[in-house]
Amino acid sequence: RMEMGPEERAVDRLRDAEKAALRAKHLTQQLLTFARGGIPVKITASVDDFLTEVVDFALSGSNVTYKLVMPDKIWPVAADIGQISQVIDNLIINAAQAMPEGGAITVAVENVTVGDPAPLPLKKGKYVKLSVSDHGIGIKEEHLAKVFDPFFTTKQKGSGLGLTSAYSIVKNHDGLITVDSQLHQGTTFSIYLPASPGPVRKKGKSRKREFTPRTGKILIIDDEEVVRDVAGRYVRHIGYRPDLADGGKRGIALYETALKKGCPYDAVILDLTMPGGMGGKEVAKKIRAIDRQAKIIASSGYSTDPIMSKFKKFGFDGALAKPYRISELSEVLETVIGGKAVISKQ
Repeated sequence: RMEMGPEERAVDRLRDAEKAALRAKHLTQQLLTFARGGIPVKITASVDDFLTEVVDFALSGSNVTYKLVMPDKIWPVAADIGQISQVIDNLIINAAQAMPEGGAITVAVENVTVGDPAPLPLKKGKYVKLSVSDHGIGIKEEHLAKVFDPFFTTKQKGSGLGLTSAYSIVKNHDGLITVDSQLHQGTTFSIYLPASPGPVRKKGKSRKREFTPRTGKILIIDDEEVVRDVAGRYVRHIGYRPDLADGGKRGIALYETALKKGCPYDAVILDLTMPGGMGGKEVAKKIRAIDRQAKIIASSGYSTDPIMSKFKKFGFDGALAKPYRISELSEVLETVIGGKAVISKQ
């Protein structure tokens, strides 16, 4: 799609295919979160940096609109943006499905301070509260206690995992998710996330720099041909020159040759799981033995792999969760080559 003009007929179909792939990614993440409890990779962030984008995406193509109520100076939170975006996405989709004839959802954000004794099962302190309210069919009183149970759903379509994974994610953030509903009047889901005193890491500006012309070489090591080819196209589109290797042995040889010629790679994107050959962790150690200054980015579709959440501990400079967009790849490359460790949002 990035190589086509906006007027070409295939663009819309490719955009739809991308949306379907992202939906599949979200469902897979829900299953992993439910099954293994996906450890959050937290950064200090402002909710307003990503909230609108998530809500717009969740409501794309629907007959439901939304109203955003968010005052200035909302406290930052320590959160895994990918996971919290997944929670918001689930809540917005549920709200839209509760209003099949259309309507408006209210998304409200506010700062709250929980005192002692606390009116909610939360530790004393500062929190950011995010609420999603609809004016739909509501939830029966006897069902309210079950809405976060695995596979419980009153819908004809749905996995029954959306709210379960939301509950698990918020709990892993030391937060709380609540529900209040009146039959035939509407439902409000609220999440409470601990406020963070740390400095906010801005993410929004990366898109403006996304296609800034660059020079340099990137080595992509992945046993999946399709993944290698797509990653190579992305890297070339951003401005770097890609070299592709179908396994650890070939990748190490390419890296060593480039180093001997005096033109080392600016970064290596390394698949962690390559059946039948060296694993990513072993390949990284061998490359690091050749060049201690190597910039190595771990890449995996398994978000629960400990390397993805603690990549620095395992000798990596960044992490890139599959499948990723070109904007995510661009940000990780730019930051890692610039000398800062970073993980893409999932």
